[in-house]
Amino acid sequence: MGGSIQSSMTETTAPDLSSGGVGLSSVETKSRQRLDMEGMAEASEKAGLSGTGATDEGFRRVLQSAAASILAAETFRKPYPLILFRDFFPGDFYARLLQRFPEVDRFAGLNGDGTRREYALYDESSDPGSEEGRELWSIVRRVLASSEVADALREKLDEGFRIRSRRSGEGWPVPMHPRPVLYTDLNGYAIKPHPDTRRKVLTMQIYLPQDEAQRELGTAIYKVSPMGVFAWKSYGLVKDRTVPFLPNSGYAFVVIHPAYSLLRSSWHGREAINVPVERPRLSILNTYYRNPAPERTTGM
Repeated sequence: MGGSIQSSMTETTAPDLSSGGVGLSSVETKSRQRLDMEGMAEASEKAGLSGTGATDEGFRRVLQSAAASILAAETFRKPYPLILFRDFFPGDFYARLLQRFPEVDRFAGLNGDGTRREYALYDESSDPGSEEGRELWSIVRRVLASSEVADALREKLDEGFRIRSRRSGEGWPVPMHPRPVLYTDLNGYAIKPHPDTRRKVLTMQIYLPQDEAQRELGTAIYKVSPMGVFAWKSYGLVKDRTVPFLPNSGYAFVVIHPAYSLLRSSWHGREAINVPVERPRLSILNTYYRNPAPERTTGM
């Protein structure tokens, strides 16, 4: 997995979830140009992020892009408050990030069947295996832990926070502490529908595929429905939509446990994926907890 794992990225436009599992669609032409990620990475590398000043400038640029992406995200109120964002990272930074993905031996096994592996992005001592990689992923860590990103999420998901706070007793504003983890999901990975534990305040996942070929591997959103009585394998829930797994995009929602709202609980999951060993499902899960020292994350 180390070194160059990405070679090209397809441009995407505003997300559309209005009709279920429909993804991001083009608003310009049917034949969209593919970006040469290696060329972009080389150009960016020549410009460089070396030196404290350049690193700080790179951080500010990525931070601005991330916050703007969240604030421009499409918002959905049902089955629970949810946002879908795109272009989270600047395009050239995204290209370099995937070119400098952590080496496979830097990941630790997470689940019993070995289909999910994690890289502790929140841990400053985590080493992706290259100098440039350390610089790039350090910027990602700082951005995801920033107050600017947290503030943007609070603004876009205000309704979700209010639903949660009515019953959670956590006060206002609801406290939250970020804990970003980089995941690689292998063939057969799956997780049953779940609303997330009450220890988690907000779930945010950033998809990192190389192109649109894995668009069907996104997160499934579930809802409570009278038809759920026939869906016993999904705990009486029915699938509302699937978030498309597209480059440099993602979603976020406030965790609403059934104890807080039965009808607007944040049920989500993922059916078993089918991927070749050389093309795992890559993503960042930035989970916010109500306490600064949460238990080990179990993922989405």
